[in-house]
Amino acid sequence: MAARTVEERVQRPSADATRERILFAALDLFSERSFEGASTRLIAEKAGVQQPLLTYHFGTKEELWRAAVGQLFEDLAGSLAERVAGLRGVEDEAVAKLVVADFVRFSAAHPQLHRIIMQECKSEGDRLAWLVAQHIRPLYEGAVALLEPLKAAGKVRDVSAAHLYYLLTGAAATIFVLAPECRLLTGVDPLDPSEVERHVDAVISMLFVP
Repeated sequence: MAARTVEERVQRPSADATRERILFAALDLFSERSFEGASTRLIAEKAGVQQPLLTYHFGTKEELWRAAVGQLFEDLAGSLAERVAGLRGVEDEAVAKLVVADFVRFSAAHPQLHRIIMQECKSEGDRLAWLVAQHIRPLYEGAVALLEPLKAAGKVRDVSAAHLYYLLTGAAATIFVLAPECRLLTGVDPLDPSEVERHVDAVISMLFVP
């Protein structure tokens, strides 16, 4: 699914705009407070809508959670697929570095993605199982397909696929998920555009063999 464009958002009818406000509010609150801590009342208040509209658009809180989280993962998958499609004929190592860079930038722009994963990983449950089956496993398999041939060629660090994946996702996201701590601890704002690009370079340097 391709990432949504500004033009598409502008042309959507008001009911769809309301639905998007609810999704954005839900995503923020689910990432901050967890599924249990984000009440539908708080989500409605943050979205600036009446609470019954949540039921009208999504039915249950669980369905709202899946819609909000699913949309974010689909935006990520769409943006990465679009990047790869635009690089046909380019050397594999260059493609991989550009995809990793885009993943880091997406993680900076959307720290909710990794916060929600961390929230759900506190225990095994139906929501985590759904996340893995629907969204995380395809991301993992895509990363393995991208990096394993380069590892065999000696261009990516020689660690197992599992460790390589978590090195990538952990390194890409942690500094943005823990941005308040980073600011207090180091005086660096990791969400400053120049710092995001420095982090892109750092992650690529960590994963790829010079």
